[in-house]
Amino acid sequence: MKLIKILPYLIFGLVLLWAVKSDTARDQFQKMKTLTQIIRLVSENYVEDVDMNDILEGAIIGMLDKLDPHSSYISEEQFELVNEQFGGEFEGIGIEFNILEGYITVISPIPGTPSDRAGLQSGDKIIRINEESAYKITQKEVLEKLRGPKGTKVDVTISRPGLEEEFQVTLVRDKIPIVSVMAAFMVDDETGYIKVNRFAKTTTEEIKEALSELEDEGMEQLLLDFRNNGGGMMDQAVEIVDMFISSRDTILFTKGKIPGSSEVFRARKNRKDKKYPVITLINRGSASASEIVSGAFQDLDRGLVVGETSFGKGLVQRQYPLRDGSAARITIARYYTPTGRLIQRPYDDVADYYSDLGRDNREATDSTLAEKPKFTTKNGRTVYGGGGITPDIFSELDLDLSESSREILSHPDRLTFKYAGELKEEIQNRFESFEDFTHQYQLKDKGKAKFYNWLQNQEIEFSEEELDENWAYIENRILAEVSSGIWGKEFLFRKLLDADNQAQEALLHFNEARRLLSDFSQYPVGE
Repeated sequence: MKLIKILPYLIFGLVLLWAVKSDTARDQFQKMKTLTQIIRLVSENYVEDVDMNDILEGAIIGMLDKLDPHSSYISEEQFELVNEQFGGEFEGIGIEFNILEGYITVISPIPGTPSDRAGLQSGDKIIRINEESAYKITQKEVLEKLRGPKGTKVDVTISRPGLEEEFQVTLVRDKIPIVSVMAAFMVDDETGYIKVNRFAKTTTEEIKEALSELEDEGMEQLLLDFRNNGGGMMDQAVEIVDMFISSRDTILFTKGKIPGSSEVFRARKNRKDKKYPVITLINRGSASASEIVSGAFQDLDRGLVVGETSFGKGLVQRQYPLRDGSAARITIARYYTPTGRLIQRPYDDVADYYSDLGRDNREATDSTLAEKPKFTTKNGRTVYGGGGITPDIFSELDLDLSESSREILSHPDRLTFKYAGELKEEIQNRFESFEDFTHQYQLKDKGKAKFYNWLQNQEIEFSEEELDENWAYIENRILAEVSSGIWGKEFLFRKLLDADNQAQEALLHFNEARRLLSDFSQYPVGE
């Protein structure tokens, strides 16, 4: 009953504070009296015995929900689990989420996890877990139901914006990596690729190590992949940008009302600063620290941004420990890119704040861009505010999967992984290197027929016509699993890039990124 013990002192302190500070304190005082009266009435008169700790936690959560989508209460039980995302590892399904309108809403699937492999998307709502309604689920219950030992299964029913019918996915829990750099390799003789999963305590060091290895291999240009990166530590984002800026330019600034919340973060000159062109890849699941890096590169003309308009989270939270072992994460400031763009999207309608991520026509058109605030980059290019980072080159992930394709790719038995095992020995015997394999091997009509026969032998129901529609993507997933099984996990990502239209689009624009470095601002982006 810790909350019950401290609540009267909390209320009394707040009342005194308001009484001293404002003439409006009378109205607030009445509301506080009403709150204590309701607590007493429920405790004394409700028809059943109630857990007042749960009631009071609900009141606290509701109060913080009224502020913004990112201020939150963290119970004592949740505190350790929430902090895991910045270090260590845990076992579960791998999603960044928030609870919206009573349902778990996916902010982004963590790359390389069961949720990512199953094709969960930003904006998806989990409406049932193991056939039980997930309506009005608490954060504590989410962790209890979705986390669990590696290899165990959980059935989730998904409601996806744009789809009339809900669908079920069985997820097999796995170790959820806390490492930031999921993959780092050379795409070709001059282009390096780094997949950044999140911004945690070791992110800068991990990226430095990856850059050093790629530079030793001859890297002359860099593709930084922040897709579905939900963000994390702001200081890590600033340090990463600083590695590429040889000036005293502003990287980021914040505005708040309490002392210390308004800050300007500037780059520091260093002879080791990187000189090569950079392109960042973002999508609607890229948030927070991902947007800081992409926005700074864009505003300072240090690199191009390719992909989809990002999530739009530009609020700074500070975590305040409470006496009972819980914590409150309170928004204390907003942050802005070097040109003064506010990254945060409007959140007047909190329901639309997340469901907007699933809209097909979310990207700006010529008419809506005309209504957005305009800003000028260091070299004179026009960029747009209004929430999120609008890419220099728009590229939408071309992934319209049929029902059969989605079921095969998200099957709990990991069918593409299992079938890759069937091919592994043959490919190992035929090819000495990944390069030979990826340039010469395909599952043509005969290989596709073998896969369909294998599915039938596994007693999997499917439509050949529907799988044919997405065969190129399915084939790539199978061969990526083969690559991982023979040459290592890095080669999973290398093979996936072959069918990744956003990454392929980004690779076409390094000449433009190089022009920015030469201050050729008269060359418009996109030509």
